[in-house]
Amino acid sequence: MRRLAALILTTAALTACGQSEGSQDPLQVAEVLEAAKPARSPAQTGTPPGAITPGGTFQETGTTLKFQVNGRNVELDRLRSAVFEMTTDDKGTESRGAGLRAGDGATNGVPDRFGRLLVVDTRGGEFIAFSINPLIMRQRYPMPGTPYGIAYDAKRDIAWITLTERNEVVGLDVAAGEPAEKHRFPTVRQPNTVSVDQESGRVTVTSGDNGGVQVISP
Repeated sequence: MRRLAALILTTAALTACGQSEGSQDPLQVAEVLEAAKPARSPAQTGTPPGAITPGGTFQETGTTLKFQVNGRNVELDRLRSAVFEMTTDDKGTESRGAGLRAGDGATNGVPDRFGRLLVVDTRGGEFIAFSINPLIMRQRYPMPGTPYGIAYDAKRDIAWITLTERNEVVGLDVAAGEPAEKHRFPTVRQPNTVSVDQESGRVTVTSGDNGGVQVISP
């Protein structure tokens, strides 16, 4: 019931900030807002698969991520852990419209070819998919291990998600009504970011603290 109650739909125009706004903000997560962070990864227990080159750095993104999904501008507010559709008035001024809570600490997202925004809830350990226009939660799938990085292979409909607490990357098939795990690989230490080549399907995982850059061919 607590999770259901957290999915509050609002049409209020809300702006991201780090201080409490009290009862005027229905999507307030906590008294003081703070974006979720990737977990500190454990030491490597073996050599991960694929080609690995030295290096790997990480730069934290801002507290608000912007996307174009299903022809609409969408924002992921990392402080409130919420997804917002953007609206434009007759003067062309953009503001936040409908919003939905995205777990306990959403950090990253990516659009897919089905008109959805795929989001990782780092604090809550979940993968969440939202359809846009109208804004509706479509999928919710447990991802223990502190998910953080996410990339989407539009040719194969695979969402690649890094688990920083486990030094792993997982490939979820998101084409059906419910996500299904298709791949799981050990990764370089501190796998904060992931990308995928849309033609070949090769996955690149980058360490956040000089643990290397890993290329995997699933």
